[in-house]
Amino acid sequence: MIRCVLFDLDGTLIDTLNLYVRAVVRTLQATGHNLMSLEEVLSLRLNSEPRLMAHFYPPDEVEGAHQRFLENYRGLHARYFDGVYPGVDGLLKSLRSRGIKLGIVTGKSRGAWTITREHVRLGTFDTMVFDDDVSTPKPDCEGLVKAMINLSASPSETVYVGDSVDDLEAATAAGTGFIAAFWSKSEPEILAFEQAAVEIGPYAGADDPGNVVRFI
Repeated sequence: MIRCVLFDLDGTLIDTLNLYVRAVVRTLQATGHNLMSLEEVLSLRLNSEPRLMAHFYPPDEVEGAHQRFLENYRGLHARYFDGVYPGVDGLLKSLRSRGIKLGIVTGKSRGAWTITREHVRLGTFDTMVFDDDVSTPKPDCEGLVKAMINLSASPSETVYVGDSVDDLEAATAAGTGFIAAFWSKSEPEILAFEQAAVEIGPYAGADDPGNVVRFI
C-alpha cells in the first residue's frame, strides 16, 4: 500500500527551465565565460546550482558564484518563471485528501526554493530534501532515503514522481516505485527517456498529473 509520495520539483511540479538556464547563462557571462545554449547546460547533468558553479569556478569561488546565481534567479523570476504545471494543484489536493504523506526531493538549493516559494502555493509538504541536505546528488538515492526516514516510510510504501533519467535511477537505487512526469516533456524527450529507461528499471509514465492518483 502506498502511503508516501515524493516529488521532484523543477520539471515535475513547477516549470523553471527557461528561468534556470537564463540565470546560469547570465551568471557565467558576467565573469567572462562563453554563452551556453539550453542543450549545453542540460548536457552537463549537474543537478544543483552549486555543483554547476563548481564545474566552472575553483572551489574558493563557488559560494560567491552561487550567490550571484541566486541574485540573477531572483531578478529574472518575474519574467521567466513559467509557473506550476496545470493539474498539479489538483493532484496534491487529491493526495492530501487521501491521507498520503507528501515530500519533495530535489536538486534545487534551499535558497532558490525560497525565492520561488514566494510565487507559488503548493501547500505544506511533510518533508523537503534539498541539495543542501545531501552529500551526493541524484542519481544517488541519498535524498530519497533521507525523505523516507523523515516520514518513517519503507520503499515499498513509497513512490517517487520525477521527470528525468536521474530521478528514475535514484528511485531504482532506493527501491521505490517511480512515475515519470511526461506532462512536462515533448514527444522526442519522452522517447529519449523511454530508450534510456530500458537499461535502468520499471516505471509508469503519466502524461497528466491526474494520472498519478490513478496509478497509486
